[in-house]
Amino acid sequence: MSTYTVSGITYDAATGRPINSDGSLLLDSEIEASSMPTVTTNTEKSKNPEKKKEENKSNKSYQARLTQIVSESGKQGKPEKFNDLRYPYSTIESGQDFIKFSAFKYKRGDGLVTRNQDNLKSELLGQILLPIPANLVDSNQTAYGEGNMNFLQEAGMDAATSLMKGGLEKAGKTVNELVGSIAGEKNLVQNYFATQALNQIGGNLSLDQILARSNGSVINPNMELLFKGPALRNFGFQFKFTPRFKKEAETVRTIIKAFKRNMAPKGSGGAFLKTPNIFEIQYEGKARNYLNRIKLCALTNVQMNYTGDGTWATYNDGSPISMNMTLAFRELTPVYNEDYEAYGDESDGVGY
Repeated sequence: MSTYTVSGITYDAATGRPINSDGSLLLDSEIEASSMPTVTTNTEKSKNPEKKKEENKSNKSYQARLTQIVSESGKQGKPEKFNDLRYPYSTIESGQDFIKFSAFKYKRGDGLVTRNQDNLKSELLGQILLPIPANLVDSNQTAYGEGNMNFLQEAGMDAATSLMKGGLEKAGKTVNELVGSIAGEKNLVQNYFATQALNQIGGNLSLDQILARSNGSVINPNMELLFKGPALRNFGFQFKFTPRFKKEAETVRTIIKAFKRNMAPKGSGGAFLKTPNIFEIQYEGKARNYLNRIKLCALTNVQMNYTGDGTWATYNDGSPISMNMTLAFRELTPVYNEDYEAYGDESDGVGY
């Protein structure tokens, strides 16, 4: 019997039938049986619904627990409103200069982009009046960065722009001009492809490095300082408390607590946290027309030193004799040119 083997199976050359291990030909019925798909028994079928039920039960349990967690509002805090506070506790006269911190609940306005900062504040929670600090400064910044565009990039940009506008002829002309400008620079073309080939095998060279080493020149990057965007300003204030009597010491304690509490996030124990309260900072008094304006701010840091004079000392009731408080704020929105009033208008003082 003449045979041949394909993929480990032996066949009869005359009939093309597979051959059993004993040399006999495999019958048609046996071939059909071997090629038939496996039939799932009733017992196996009965297992699938049970498994599916368990999976559905597990999914429903997970979804129910997730819904429960999300619906939990978290721990409820004490009322947030507080009576207006001031230090020194004595009555502030109309001619005095002071700084006022107004705490507001934070809210989101309509839409995802804030175009008016007043849309970020809602309910007024209370105000704190403090003396003008000794070190009063403001700093405005705008972000700039270096930008490069050599002649190859410039021509490529022109060609791409023409192509996008449908100007195929102009785009082709630009490319031809570019090719013509570098046609005489054989070293430029050779060095470019040599650099690409070297970098493919682990080299770390730029075309400018090769040009500088070969003929002492580099491609003019046409470097410029370009505008990148606005910057958010930071403000820092430092206050010294030296309470003279019990009521004033209690007021200072409440002032410290008010700043600390209004910078803390809300939603302890819940699935989500809410943004802390925000502050509006204003100068009051005659000097207001000669000082800067500040946009709505977040209080980012409160630092207390309870030994303001370098030594621990307290009154009979335990209140520290001297304390230093340092506050750090950051504006919620940038300052724009349009925020300034006219040059002859003193309502915004020196501006932002």
